[in-house]
Amino acid sequence: MGVKCKCGYCPTVILPGIGQSKVDLLDDEGKRIKSAWPLDLDEKALLKEILPSALKMLATRKDNGFTDTVAAAIKKALDPLACTNEGIVKNRLRVVSYPYSLAECTPEERRYIYKMVPLEQLSEVVGESHLYFFSYHSFGQVYETAKQLHSYIQMVKEKTGHDKVNLVPVSLGGSLAVAYLDAYGYKNDINRVVNFVPAVNGSTVVADLMEGKLDFSNPAELFEFIFGSGTAEKICSYLKFFPSGMADLLLKKTVAAAVEVIACNSPQIWAVVPHEKYTSLRAKYLCDGKHEALRAKADRFHRAHSDLASLVKREQERGVEFFSICGYGRQLIPFCGSRDVNSDTVVDLKSASLGAYSPAFGEALPADYKNEHSNCSNPEHNHISPDRTVDASTSLIPDSVWFFKGQIHDDTAYNDVALLICRELLTNKKFNSVYSDPRFPQFNGARNIRKIKYNLLPQARELDVSGLPEAVKKELCDAVSECEKLFSYTIVEDNSLAQNATERLAAALDSAKPQEAIK
Repeated sequence: MGVKCKCGYCPTVILPGIGQSKVDLLDDEGKRIKSAWPLDLDEKALLKEILPSALKMLATRKDNGFTDTVAAAIKKALDPLACTNEGIVKNRLRVVSYPYSLAECTPEERRYIYKMVPLEQLSEVVGESHLYFFSYHSFGQVYETAKQLHSYIQMVKEKTGHDKVNLVPVSLGGSLAVAYLDAYGYKNDINRVVNFVPAVNGSTVVADLMEGKLDFSNPAELFEFIFGSGTAEKICSYLKFFPSGMADLLLKKTVAAAVEVIACNSPQIWAVVPHEKYTSLRAKYLCDGKHEALRAKADRFHRAHSDLASLVKREQERGVEFFSICGYGRQLIPFCGSRDVNSDTVVDLKSASLGAYSPAFGEALPADYKNEHSNCSNPEHNHISPDRTVDASTSLIPDSVWFFKGQIHDDTAYNDVALLICRELLTNKKFNSVYSDPRFPQFNGARNIRKIKYNLLPQARELDVSGLPEAVKKELCDAVSECEKLFSYTIVEDNSLAQNATERLAAALDSAKPQEAIK
C-alpha cells in the first residue's frame, strides 16, 4: 500500500445496478462492433427479418409460423448477451470500466456516473478522489465478477492509502455484494455496506419471468422491460393489427426467447432469483443433463443466499456495518403475475430490507399483531410502520434500515432525503442507526426531485430576469424559493410537495421565457 491517507473517510466503491454498466460487443480482432448492453437493437434489420412472415400472418389472419419467426429473430438480437450451458459468456465482450476515481474521470465519464448514481453531495465531503464506480457485465458470472471486484478494491486501497472501503450496492449490486462477502469477506477490507434499493435476496420479477407467471394485459410494460421504451412503443403500435389471441401468443414466445437467451444460462441472473424460488426453478432449467457446471455455480450462490443471516453475522463480527435504504408500498411492475408482493416496483421489500416483514400488498398488520420473530431485542424500539404494513424488527438489521413509502425503484436515485442518508452513512461514523438523527426517521415518504434539480432550477438560474414584468419576476422568484426550500424538508409525507413545486416552477418559466424573448 502507498502512503496512508489520514483524511478520516474510507473511499466508496459503487456497485451499480443492472442497467448502469456499459458493455461492448467486439469482433475477433478486438474491435468494437456495437453496444451489447444497453442493448443496441437494429430495429430495421429485425423488421426486415420478420416482415414476410408478418405479411402472410396478416393476410391469412393465422399464425403460419409468424410467432416462431419473431422468437427466432429476438434470440438473434439478444445473442450478444448470451451465455453457454456452462454459464460462460458466449461472445467477446468488453466492459466499459473506470479503473480510477471520479477525480481522474473525463467530464463525460463523470457526467455518466453521476447520472447513474447521483452522489455529488458525497463527493463534496470526501472528494472525488475517494469515489469509485465498479462497472461489470450484468449477465456474466457472479463469482467471477466478485473476483474482479476484489482486484478493484485492492486497487482502490493502494491508490487512496486506506485499509478498507465502503460499498454502495445498488439494485443488482446487492446480489454482487453477497457473492463478494461470501468469497472474500475473510480479507476484512470492507468498512460499511450501504445498500441502496438492493436486490439482496433477488427479485420476484426475475422469478415470475422464469416461471412464465406473467400478466399479458400490459404488453407495453413487458416489452419496455426487455427492449427499452422506444422499441416497445413501436412493437405495441403493431399489435393492434394482429388477429385475436395472436398478441398473447407473441408475448409468451418473446418472453420464452428472452429467458432462454439472457436468463437461464447466466449465473448472475440466477443470483437474482429469490432463494425461496430457487429450488423449483433449478429443477425446471438446470437438471436436464446439460447444465451441470452452471448448476454448480448457481448452487454456490444459493447456499450463501439461503444462509444470509449467518453471512451478515459473520461479517458484523469482523467489523462490517450494514445499512439499507429501500422503497415499499408499491406492487411489482404491472406485467408480473405476483400481485401481492410489497415492493418498490422492481425489488421486493423483504429483499431490499434484509428481511423486514410485510403482509400481502394492500393489507395491514392485524390489530393484535406481535413480533414473534424479532431481531430487535430492545423493547423500547418500535419498528412497525405508521401505516402498519411493515415490521422492520424482522430485518437482519432492524436499527439500520430506512423505508420510503410509495417510492419507485428507479426514482430513488432522485430522492434527495435518501441520498442525504447515504451521504451521512458514508461520512459520519456516529450516524449508525435510525435513531442517530431525528431528521431521518426509519419510515418516510417518497420523493422525486429530478426535474427540479437537473432541469428547472438550472434554467431559472440562467434566465435574465432584469427586464421581466414585476409580477412575472416575483412569481418566478417565489417558485424558485419554494423549490429550494423543499430541499430543507427531510421528513416527507409523499411526493405531492415536490410535484406541486415542480409544476409551479415549470409554469413560471413558461411565463418568463416569452417575456425574455421579447427583449
